[in-house]
Amino acid sequence: MNSLDGFERRLRDQTAAVEKEIGSHQQQLEALNKRLEGLKRLAELFESEQGAISELLQAGRANGGVITWEVSTAPVAKPQKATTTLKPIGTQKRRAPNTQSRTKPAGHARSTGSRDGGLTRMDMVAAALRRHPRRTVRELIALLDKEYHWKTTESAVTGHLYTRRDKFLHTPADRTTNRPVTWSAK
Repeated sequence: MNSLDGFERRLRDQTAAVEKEIGSHQQQLEALNKRLEGLKRLAELFESEQGAISELLQAGRANGGVITWEVSTAPVAKPQKATTTLKPIGTQKRRAPNTQSRTKPAGHARSTGSRDGGLTRMDMVAAALRRHPRRTVRELIALLDKEYHWKTTESAVTGHLYTRRDKFLHTPADRTTNRPVTWSAK
């Protein structure tokens, strides 16, 4: 029976070691997922119009905010080597840069310029507000997604609205009645 007790003890020790290794890998996975979310958000911001980005950066500096151009990449602990790997790390291919938004046909929701006669994002916002005046930014985002399949963010739409005061006007927010700003096309 001594050999069975020894075997059972080794089995428990190995089980505990594997559980500990799984826990460390889960922590690494969570850290990588957070980093991936941040990088996706940064890529989404760079897809916005250049003018809106510069306007927002200038507004941030004017309000005393500090905006840096560096992308913070949190260091991640080196992963422990697994006993079996599917593919060596050195053979992974680097992904080509995304040039899809520049090659879409005219009139598609992702077209960013009218150099080919296509619909711009500004045109989409203006058309949606002409059809549905006095909308909040969130309501406008829902309209843009429904009508043009443009999945955008509040900051991108707000940037478009504030940078083109000649095309859009808004009502002042009323904090006493909790009424948000509503936007309309001129």
